[in-house]
Amino acid sequence: MIVKTAELKPGCVLGKDVYAKSTKPLMKAGTMLDAMHLAFLKAFLIETVDVNRVNKARTASTGKSEKSHREQGPVAAQGTPRKKISPFVLKYRQSVKDDQQFFQQWQSGGRVSIGDFRTAMLPLMNHLLARPASLRNLLLQRVRKTSIAERSVQLGLITAFFAQKLRFAEGDCVQLGLAGMLCDCGLAKLSPSLLKQERLSEHDLVLYKRHVIDSYKMLKGMATLKQETLVAVIQHHEREDGSGYPLHLKSTQLSPNGKILALCAHFQSQFETVSPERFITALDHFQRSSYGWFSRHYLDQLCYALMDLLVGMKLQLSDGRSGEITFIPVKDPTRPLIRCSDQHVLVFEPDGPVTIKRLE
Repeated sequence: MIVKTAELKPGCVLGKDVYAKSTKPLMKAGTMLDAMHLAFLKAFLIETVDVNRVNKARTASTGKSEKSHREQGPVAAQGTPRKKISPFVLKYRQSVKDDQQFFQQWQSGGRVSIGDFRTAMLPLMNHLLARPASLRNLLLQRVRKTSIAERSVQLGLITAFFAQKLRFAEGDCVQLGLAGMLCDCGLAKLSPSLLKQERLSEHDLVLYKRHVIDSYKMLKGMATLKQETLVAVIQHHEREDGSGYPLHLKSTQLSPNGKILALCAHFQSQFETVSPERFITALDHFQRSSYGWFSRHYLDQLCYALMDLLVGMKLQLSDGRSGEITFIPVKDPTRPLIRCSDQHVLVFEPDGPVTIKRLE
């Protein structure tokens, strides 16, 4: 029977597959719904689903437990309150899962289905473009995963976010976001054993660098990808001084989209293991060490856009004071103004004596 999503309860069993905007089902028939499934349905704006009757055995056996939970509130296995999972996080997790499946298909020799890929990634990208502040929690997460799918989805989001801050049209933001998510699809042509290596030999490094050309070849000729997007893909490891690869192009030979994607890709790779407390200091070092490699204009703009996400965040300083980030200087974004608990205003110095002990 057809039931409105808002009326669903944990324990209902899906009678038919549920689809969002992808050809792959979001949930399969026979799935017994729990709180996580219900949250996914709401996040993807699924209004109705086909369900069988409620699983009475499950309801009866867990009725007492559910009553206890209603009285005490959501509790995690360790006895701590569960945090509500945001729609952005749910869509992000689904996009990473979809990206992993696409990559496995490419490893098996499958072609890139840009229509299916775009449909799978658009809900997340559209959410980000409507609510850019969603990126903050992703950048400041304490536990980071470094799978190819995680990196690809994150790079796409960072690139789309930055394009929006540069006032690109929405369609161009999406194009650059897709470029970020697909620029490493050529890694599927490499052996799985090589992809698992943390350090590459000189020979393996040569093979690895070929992924840029392979990515371009896999995407070339697809009508829904603009030529500028394909150019950005093949230039996403280039540097302004000509030290990048595979073509060793210099500043005047690089396209605006190529410069943007290369900068965002470098940022994403450098911040995979940075803790929230070190984010500002690391960003300051990133900015200073990247001059000469990337467009100074884009580099300064990216650092400001990322720092602007931190306005309003609470922090604990090493001198015992607490405070809030209140202002980001345009010309010196990594030195934000902090209003401290004693009402004094502090200009944070990344290499100064006062450090950030906690940022939340």
